[in-house]
Amino acid sequence: MKKHEDYISGPHHFWMHFWFGLVFGGALGAWLGWQLFESAVFILPIAGATALAIAYCCGRWGDSVWHWLIEWFSWTA
Repeated sequence: MKKHEDYISGPHHFWMHFWFGLVFGGALGAWLGWQLFESAVFILPIAGATALAIAYCCGRWGDSVWHWLIEWFSWTA
């Protein structure tokens, strides 16, 4: 692996995807919790769990998760 390629897919790559996934997952979890329960007692844990799960997936698998999410949401919309 060339040094340039290592920089492109380095540790910052994981964290960049992780934080964007955390924000997106939190918003998705809050929306899902609101649709199911309409109570803050349930919305916050669902939003937190969804945010962490999506953040880990986005950090671990990178761009392929974003492509899958966009493809999945285009079928449901």
